[in-house]
Order: sequence, then C-alpha cells, then structure tokens
Amino acid sequence: MRYIFLLAMFFMFIGALAAQDFSISGKVVDKNTSLPLPGVSVFVPELNRGVVTDLDGIFKIAGIPEKNIKLQISFLGYATIVKTLKANADKDLLFEMEEYATTIDEVVVSGAYIMSKESSPISIEKVDRVDLLKMPAPNLMSALARTPGVSEISLGPGISKPVIRGLSFSRVLSLYQGARFENQQWGADHGLGMTETGIANIEMIKGPASIIYGSGAMAGVVNLIEERDAQAGEIEGDVNLRGFSNSLGGRSEVGVKGASENGFVWSLRGAAESHADYLDGDGNTVGNTRFNTQNVKAGVGLQKKWGDTRIRYTYLKQRLGILEEDELDELVTTRNDRAMQLPFQDVRDHFFNSETNVFIGEDRLKATFGYHMNLRKEIEDDFDEVDLGLRQSNFMYDIKYYKTITEHVEAIFGVQGFYLQNTNMEEAEEILIPDASKDDRSVYALLNYNKDKWVIQGGLRYDYRKVIADASAPNLVDYGFVLPGEPADRRLERTFDGVTASGGATFRPDNHWRFRLNVAQGFRAPDLAELFSNGPHPGTSRFERGDASFVREQNVQTDFGIRYTNNGFSISGEIFYNHIDNYIFFSPTNEMVEDLTVWVFEQADARLYGGELELGYQPNAAKWVNFGSSYSRVIGQRRSDDTFLPYIPAFQWAQNVDFRLKNIGRIQRPYISLLGSFVFDQNRAAPLEEATPGYYLLGLNIGGNIQVANNVLDVYVSGTNLLNQTYLDHMSLFRPFGINQLGRNIALNVRIPF
Repeated sequence: MRYIFLLAMFFMFIGALAAQDFSISGKVVDKNTSLPLPGVSVFVPELNRGVVTDLDGIFKIAGIPEKNIKLQISFLGYATIVKTLKANADKDLLFEMEEYATTIDEVVVSGAYIMSKESSPISIEKVDRVDLLKMPAPNLMSALARTPGVSEISLGPGISKPVIRGLSFSRVLSLYQGARFENQQWGADHGLGMTETGIANIEMIKGPASIIYGSGAMAGVVNLIEERDAQAGEIEGDVNLRGFSNSLGGRSEVGVKGASENGFVWSLRGAAESHADYLDGDGNTVGNTRFNTQNVKAGVGLQKKWGDTRIRYTYLKQRLGILEEDELDELVTTRNDRAMQLPFQDVRDHFFNSETNVFIGEDRLKATFGYHMNLRKEIEDDFDEVDLGLRQSNFMYDIKYYKTITEHVEAIFGVQGFYLQNTNMEEAEEILIPDASKDDRSVYALLNYNKDKWVIQGGLRYDYRKVIADASAPNLVDYGFVLPGEPADRRLERTFDGVTASGGATFRPDNHWRFRLNVAQGFRAPDLAELFSNGPHPGTSRFERGDASFVREQNVQTDFGIRYTNNGFSISGEIFYNHIDNYIFFSPTNEMVEDLTVWVFEQADARLYGGELELGYQPNAAKWVNFGSSYSRVIGQRRSDDTFLPYIPAFQWAQNVDFRLKNIGRIQRPYISLLGSFVFDQNRAAPLEEATPGYYLLGLNIGGNIQVANNVLDVYVSGTNLLNQTYLDHMSLFRPFGINQLGRNIALNVRIPF
C-alpha cells in the first residue's frame, strides 16, 4: 500500500504543473414550455462529479480541468442529453430537455473511452441504480438478467453468475471499483460475488473485450460503477429498506458521504441481507436455499485541479445454503428458519483498491491498483469441518495513458496485469485443485477517431500468462492429490501468450439512424479447474477432472447493429456471430468414483450466433405512456458435428407498458409498469442434457416519491411471477433435479435520503 500512496503523490505533483481548471454553469429548461427544471442531474463522468439544478433550473460545477469533457444531463421522464464541452468553449450553457419515457443515449465508461453509448462501436448495456430499486431481485445478477442478451446460471436465488450471449464462467470478466474482481468464477456453484451496495449503475459489454481487459473478457464484461461523490461542501446520506414476500427476505442498507470545499471526499456504507428458503409456484419449500450477506465499504479521496485520487476498501461476507439432491426432504425445515444447515458455503472477500487520474493538458494518466483476498469454504459433513477450503490473493494493476493526438484522434497506451495465488487451506478435508499461481502481463494500444458522423476504433494487445501448479504441500501429499503425468517434483508449469486485435465503427448520418459494426478477437487461458482439477467438489455430487494439455480459447466475434428513432418510435437490432476455437465445456460421463459421477472438461471448436431486437414507442399525443418489447436468441454448437453446447439460454420475448401519472397529493411522479416475459422451449439440448419447456412470467411495478415532512421518500413495490407459474429454468443448476424456480414474489423497497 505504501507504494500506491507514493505513486499517487507523484501523479499529483506532475499534474499540478500542467493542469488548469475552470467552472461551468448554465440552466436547464423544458423544451416545450421553456420553464426551468429543478432537480436535474448534471454530471461529469470523467470526474465522477456532478450537481443538481436548483429551483430556477440553474447549476454550477467548479474545479473542472481545462480540457475537453463529456457532460451528461438526465432527469426522470426526459431524454438524456450528452454533450462534449471543448476547453475553449462558452461555459455558460442552456439545455432544453424533451419529454421521453425511456433513455436511448447516455454516457458509458466501460469501452475504455468515455463516450455516448450510441456512438460506441462496442455494444454496451447500462442498468441504472433506480432500475434495481424499482424491481429488485434477491441477488444482483438476477436483476441484470432482464437485459436483452444477458441471462444467468443459478443455484438458487443466492448463487448466480452472468451469461452474455451464451457464454459464462471464466469467460465473463467482473470489474469492481475499476479493478478486476476474481472470485473463483470457474465453479458452477460459485456466484458473481458482488452486491449493489453503493453503486450508481452497472455497464455490461456484450462481446469480446479482451483488448481492453485481457483474458476473462472473451464473452464480455460486467462493470459495477461506483456512486458519484457528494457535492462540494455537502454531506449526504440515505437508508434503503427492502423486503421480499416469497423468501421472507429483508435487506437494509445505510450510507453517508461528504465532500469539503477544498476537494476532500469520503464515503461509508454498509448493508445486510437475510433470506429463508424460497417457495416454488406450487407452494413447495425448496430446502436449504436460504442465505445471508453482510457488506461494508469505505473510501476517501481528493479532487483537485490536477485530477483526483481515491482509496477504497470493501468487505463482503456470504453464507449460502446448498441444496443436496439426495436429501431434498430432510433439508426442508420451518417457514422462517434462517439458521445455516449442512451443506453451505462461507465466502469472504476483502478488496482494496486505488484509482488516480492526472490531467496533463488534454492528456490523462490513469492508474488503478487493487488487492483482493477471497476465502471460500464449502462445508458439507460437519459444522466444525471444512470440506473444500480455498484461499486466494490477487494483486492487480492497470496503467493507461490517454493521448490526444489531434482534435478528433485519441490514443490509449497501457500496461496491465495481475499476480494471483490460490492455496488449499490446511484444514480442508478434500482437495479439488492444487495450489497454484497465475502471473499475467500485457501491453495494449487503442486508437479512437471521432468526427462528425463517424466514430472508428481499433486496438492491438499482447498477453503473457504463466501458470504454476504445485501439489508438494504436506496436506496435498497426505491427501494423495495427483497432478497429470505425476511429475517427480509434484509441479507443473504452463505458459500461454498471444496477440489479439479488434476494430469497429459507428456511423450516425442524422438524428434518426445509427449503424454499428465491430469485429473483435477474444481469448481466454484455461482456468485452474479446467487444467488441474482432480477430486470431489463438495455440494455438487461430482468428481471433477481437468486436462493439463488444454490450449487457450480464441474467438472472433462480429457484431452488427442498426437503430432507427423518429417521433417517439425506436427500433434497434443487433446480430452477432462468434467463431470459437478450442472451446472448453463441462460434461458428465458414465464413470463413477465411489458414489460420485465423474464430470470431465472437454475442448472442441464451437460457434455461437444470434441477436437481439428491441422496439419502443411513446405516442406524441400521450407522452405519459410508453410501450416496449425485446426479443433475444442465441444458438451454440460444436463445429465438428453441429451438436448443441450445454447451458445455452432459451429464446426470450419480453414486453413492457409504462404509465407515468400526474402527482396525487403528496405522491410525486407516480408510475405503473406492466411487464411480461415469454421464455420459449429450449429444445436444442446438448448431449446428456434434457430439453426444457417454455413458460410465461408476469410482473408489475408501481411507485413514486412521497413527501413526508421536509423529506422525499422513494417507494417502490414490485411483483414477479404474479401468476405463480411452476417452471424449470434451463440455466438453473437445479433443473437436472426437477426443482422448480421461485414462485410469486412481492418486493417493497423504500429509500429515505437524509
């Protein structure tokens, strides 16, 4: 940590020599009435800094570097405005906002360049914090899975991981506080491991992002964006209370943040959540699906004219029940029982990170460092014994230099890497993977051209990874763990390296049309389980076996998208083709080790293809109502014989009708949303996988802002599976056991600012 502080101080010094600052001010009004709009968010994403307009629609942001910046103006019920302010432009501005129920365009940061989502050649979806509050889910990934092209692999409501266009596990990279988040993603029963505590929104890259983020981003990225800093001179806070009817679950979160006039910023936030076992559509209790989590995070930082720096710490504790297929009835207890019972997971994460931005004229230097410690225990036979125990530490770094070459051309040069160590706890009764280390190093460069109607991007990257597996520790020797080939020194070393490239363009000929094309390479080095696993996996009834001869996965994905908007109507379509060499997948065999089925990893060439179609309509004569619909599909096959790949999501068609109502007494901005989701039959089953019948789910959201004394509360009520359907999800790890998903669930969420 001492070196991080010294490096941050160095960045502050060189930045202070070159940067100048200014302030911007302006007014926001309704385009049709010219009346001022109070409470509008005016935000500078590059600085994570913003304000809201006063009663007269006026705003002012001070301490802005003298350089080109992006400005985002957003307000509920109005179309978001994204504007680039040039360093020498007028800083007294007027913005006219137009009523619109949905947001098509907004600023995104996950594509390396901060730009409008509609201008990015990379397909990026954004889920706002308010969307999570309006329709919460027992875990974060379930809420994100409502996004077209995104789904989840789940093991009950507490354990879930992302699937992007049919790809999951170690192919989806997670980013938290700007740094890589490694949480043993290789395990089918290992969840995303991140929560919504203290985040502003989530951005998801759909497609290879290896050029920017490296191995693990072959399918895409899930990036949790931190909440914005408090306004200068202010202390802000809020309390969030949430309840779920189905699992009798509850979540409470409280946070406070502040910013001084001289640029010192700080934040502190904590959350706790608890759920009992859930009920399926027939009212049957699914035993041992209970779980609880506790989360604390804190941060301090400094905002100055030279840039900014922040240091953060997050602690997350999860205790997650695991369903045992041969003890289904025995695991069912009383309705509100929350006590942990065998088997269960105990997972704890400590995450430290530092982010520093230094502005040097029109250029910018960004340095991100992180240290992540993950402790995972799977406890199956006795509360005093650890069946599977893994201790993982990961130090990561990412240093980027943003160079402005001309007014319209910008380049990024970066170095990136991490050093990860994974060891088995001495008290662990079973060994699945050996002790191991991974050393990743990479260099990359990207070029961005942005002028008039065109945005063109291209990049090149080189990666090197060394993996060392070590089975020489006494606990592994005593257990009898064997590496492939049984080397005399009980060590194996593998290296993976290669060059990847990507290129894409966006063409926006006018305000109505947007065309996007992107061709990107992705890659993924096999994870530790795929290479070296050779043992029982507690809680899964499997004996898992890897293959140390695997080579790295390599893909080329082509994406093409069109959007047309006019007079309240919008239609967009995205198609993709993903050509994958050396695809690794998991499948059962007829072999048994004692009473466990042997599952093995296989490698074969594959292809995935499909797309998404979205429609939206807001009648000019009734801007208080909005209609939306989306359709998504993906097909995955082996290229050798056209047989289907396992765990590919079913085709899905979603619909929504949103009503924005007039104020009712003390209820401000009330709304009603009716949602439907039709999941088609998934009859493209892989070998040894069964087809899954389709189903229809109905949902309803209502809410608004309620004036209580001098405070305004945000109150949201949502219902999912209102028809109480009994159904199997093809992506659920419960499906092979015939265990149904969550039945009717009503959620209440109240946010109290202070």
